Amino acid sequence: MATVAIGRIFGDYEEAGSNATLLCPPHPEFGGSRYDVRLERIASRLHPVGFSTLRFDYSKPFCAKKAVEDAVLCLRYLRERHSFVAVVGYSFGAVVASNVASSTGCDAVVLISPLLRIDGLTIKDSRPPKLIVVATRDEIATVDESERIAAMLSPPKEVVTLETDHLYTGKHDVLAEIVGDFLLRLSNTESGII
Repeated sequence: MATVAIGRIFGDYEEAGSNATLLCPPHPEFGGSRYDVRLERIASRLHPVGFSTLRFDYSKPFCAKKAVEDAVLCLRYLRERHSFVAVVGYSFGAVVASNVASSTGCDAVVLISPLLRIDGLTIKDSRPPKLIVVATRDEIATVDESERIAAMLSPPKEVVTLETDHLYTGKHDVLAEIVGDFLLRLSNTESGII
């Protein structure tokens, strides 16, 4: 793994194959960073199956709209190096990921406990295949809000529900498997393997 500087952004880039995933962290004002345990587990699941990953920290001073710009820069970094690029976001990072997917070329988007809106950002629809992961006991991104978001997003999309809370307590590995399986299936379809 290498620490990389992309403009004003720092991240951990691990090259593991021709596919790549950008991992957008939760809100930094609530402790979110590239070291988020959910994102680390997803990255660990993706590396053995040929996915490079980039986990990054939003630039400082923090601003929600700048967070999207930061993620777009990171996506471009990956796009220059990889043929299949997905964007994954958790909580606030899911809102960022949806904005990135709607404005740039990515091949898939995963929204984990997405919020409808936060800090002036609103969830956005996009063309790529989507996976929406919902936690049944989520006290921040409630099931009702997640269902509304899933209904407003265009196909192709899949919704997976996990019996857990917003932190995915006890379900980090299950979450990583679900995300990894979705992305692996899509990347294989893109390359004509399936």
